[in-house]
Amino acid sequence: MGLDKPTLIQTLITIFNNPTTSSNVETVAQQLADAIEVYVKSGTVVGLCPSNGGALLNGKVE
Repeated sequence: MGLDKPTLIQTLITIFNNPTTSSNVETVAQQLADAIEVYVKSGTVVGLCPSNGGALLNGKVE
């Protein structure tokens, strides 16, 4: 599954349209961090792992 950019955009719009976050830097920072975390976790990492359990080779986020 690919990264879910439309959901990230909608979440950011919601954050910036929330009047309680207009002057609260800490709240906005936390909400942005949460939105980015959800966005990154929406992707799937694919690649090849060696049979001995080594590091992922030719990996990418889809």
